[in-house]
Amino acid sequence: MDKVIQKHYSRLADDYDEFLYYSPKFVRTLTEKMLDKLDLQPDDTVVDLGCGTGMYSIDILKQTELENPIIGVDPFEEMLAQIPDDVPITPVAQKALDFSKRPGEYDKVLIKETIHHVEERPQFFQNMYERITDDGVILLVHVPPNVQSPLFDAALERCMGWHADPDKLVEQLTETGFSVERDVLDVTHRLPKEHYFKMVAGCYMSVLTSFEDEELAKGLAEMERTYADQDVLEFVDHFDYITAHKN
Repeated sequence: MDKVIQKHYSRLADDYDEFLYYSPKFVRTLTEKMLDKLDLQPDDTVVDLGCGTGMYSIDILKQTELENPIIGVDPFEEMLAQIPDDVPITPVAQKALDFSKRPGEYDKVLIKETIHHVEERPQFFQNMYERITDDGVILLVHVPPNVQSPLFDAALERCMGWHADPDKLVEQLTETGFSVERDVLDVTHRLPKEHYFKMVAGCYMSVLTSFEDEELAKGLAEMERTYADQDVLEFVDHFDYITAHKN
């Protein structure tokens, strides 16, 4: 998976916000719920792990005042380079597991659609448990395996093994010592078919990068047939909000 992820984010960096920002309303809907779960305090040390281009941290900073810059962690410098210089985000180019091993103490950690890329999750959760302050929080915002996006059949099938099982995530966090709560958020998208197909062709989801070019072209042809009578695609983005408290 590592080679696929490297290829995916290195290639997608310039188009990431175009494909995944969707709209200010979409981002704000997610960040409002993030803020509710994280309960940020002005003096918190906050980590956005797998921050990418920083789109969620940037919107969080518009809604709250923090005394310390957010620590934006991402292994891909191409993604971090998209973060504007004038926002208080300190970029750290490092993999999640490596970051969890370095000395540090953090109050709140946001992990948005990244945890399925961390292969050694029990070790990662244990490391972060040791670095989270008492009463600290880790928030996983996670897309489950049964995605509802309009994709070709082979991609939907591959998602089932690509995305992490939320029940397993809760189990691993609980075994680490966290007190865990679960919540969900459903967001409905209505996108022009032409734009959405461009997103798929650009492999906006990491699972799509795992397909060879010929397989992707075949999948897009299948989607053309499936959605031939539609100009606008409507679908639901389902997010699990898994909040882990260190008590």
